[in-house]
Amino acid sequence: MVLRRRSALLIALLLTLSLIAAACGGSDDGDGEGVGGEGAGESELEPVEGGSLTFGAEQEPADSLNGDLACCTLFWQLVIVNRILINAYDATPDFDYEPTELLAGEAEVQEADPFQLTYNINPAAEWNDGTPITSEDFMFTIETFLNEKNDMSTRAGYEVMDVENIEMPDDKTIVIPFTEPYAGWKDALFHPLFPAHALEGEDFNKVWTNEIVNPKTGEPIASGPFQFESYNEGSNLTIVRNENWYGDHLAYLDEIVFQFIPDTSAEIQAVRGGEVDAIYPQPQLELVDLTTEEDITIESSAGTTWEHIDFQYGNPLLAEDYVRKAIAQGIDRQAIIDQLFVDINPDLELLNNLIFMSNSPEYEAHFQDYGGKPEEAIALLEDNGCTRDGEDAIFECNGEPLSFGFLSTAGNALRELTFEIVEEQLREVGIEVKPEFKDAAVTFGNQGLSGSKYDLIMFAWVGNPDPSGSVEIHKCEGTQNFQAYCNEEVTDLLEESDVTIDPAARADLMNQADALMAEDMPILPMYQKPTFFAFTNRLQNAIDNATENGPTWNAEDWFLSDEGSE
Repeated sequence: MVLRRRSALLIALLLTLSLIAAACGGSDDGDGEGVGGEGAGESELEPVEGGSLTFGAEQEPADSLNGDLACCTLFWQLVIVNRILINAYDATPDFDYEPTELLAGEAEVQEADPFQLTYNINPAAEWNDGTPITSEDFMFTIETFLNEKNDMSTRAGYEVMDVENIEMPDDKTIVIPFTEPYAGWKDALFHPLFPAHALEGEDFNKVWTNEIVNPKTGEPIASGPFQFESYNEGSNLTIVRNENWYGDHLAYLDEIVFQFIPDTSAEIQAVRGGEVDAIYPQPQLELVDLTTEEDITIESSAGTTWEHIDFQYGNPLLAEDYVRKAIAQGIDRQAIIDQLFVDINPDLELLNNLIFMSNSPEYEAHFQDYGGKPEEAIALLEDNGCTRDGEDAIFECNGEPLSFGFLSTAGNALRELTFEIVEEQLREVGIEVKPEFKDAAVTFGNQGLSGSKYDLIMFAWVGNPDPSGSVEIHKCEGTQNFQAYCNEEVTDLLEESDVTIDPAARADLMNQADALMAEDMPILPMYQKPTFFAFTNRLQNAIDNATENGPTWNAEDWFLSDEGSE
């Protein structure tokens, strides 16, 4: 899964207990529910200090541990790092935003003349090396994001700051005026905060490649409850307690070891066999079996993850509207759901919007006319001069065969099964897709998604409740627009939504943009993916957060207790 900062809600996962009721009811509060074991949520037990927890991670960071670079926006990158380098605001499990320990409370907002934010920094906040966290760190972070030499994944929000008029009245206050309002500020800004004393003068594109340390000293650097310990590429990454954490309490665990297990079946076997203590896999058929394990607790939540297929406009054939629409009509999305999700969630619905999820109040269906129409797909191709030698042959358009690579992540059984169905469906309409399943680091790195080196790619965006992240994905030359899709009217609507503070007016602009994208077909939305957090009953205070923060959002509160396994 790739990380994005975007809006979404989701349906729940399992056939068992009350999760089906949650799915049918379309709850949008984001609360998870426990299944199996003894349930989950905030523990009533006395915290136990010490111990090591092994977390099975199905993706290894790509190219660098620096998740703010365009190369490296994997979901698991943030899951691993977000307790080392924390944000000014975090998305919570109930799909709200709250200030983190970096701040001394909510930022002060002046909505007009000009739009302005005042951040009051926690007086106790300091880096793990004892250096105070100050307004200079906030200013350095702004400058880092705006530096065009840095290959940032996004500069949204920073680009509309009135940098010359920023004020820092003292070390713990920064006042930031904007040239225009920015609606998504809680989601996008200081996400995370960078240490000025450690990174000033360094090449940001090269820091934190294999370790999160102060490049000047080689010692770990952290603003959160954990700090970097070690990284063994291809095997594991370990974080340990930050003994200088300024939060309510030090992390209870001594360490968390993220064991890289890219194969979902192997993940499931590892948690079942006690080789790892927790997993957070993408939904797979085998996960249903874990609900019967008495020693394992499962949480499934409404979330912010949606599967889709993107078209690369750099391929001349895929730059043609009729080719993309023929592919979209040839893929029977409902048949895929019916075949693959009947045992996981029979109530799973098609997603027909690229910005809002189907159980979001702002959701409007715009892609509902696509899919399962092979006759229309064939007619589109023939009407545009494409030809083929017989019903079983591949169409040629402009002298080129409609044959495309289909990139996705290896080890994901549901994606591999989805490809097999898509391959057969498209073969019937004279279009060939060839499997290119690779490790996540390759699929999402410079040789895949972030390098725009694909024809078709199937993956999931993961994000936050605020829809602002959609702007950089869909607008012309957006920092996460790896497809090279460009519709100036869509761009204007999305950019206007970023400066529209009124929620209803903002949603209307985004839905107008989505309706236009449905006419263009740059992306075929598939379905919303439930979260699935499975962990040993010994682990206490593990609470799913189905936003981009993921399951580790409160890892400092985790502890291991034998009482939890009785």
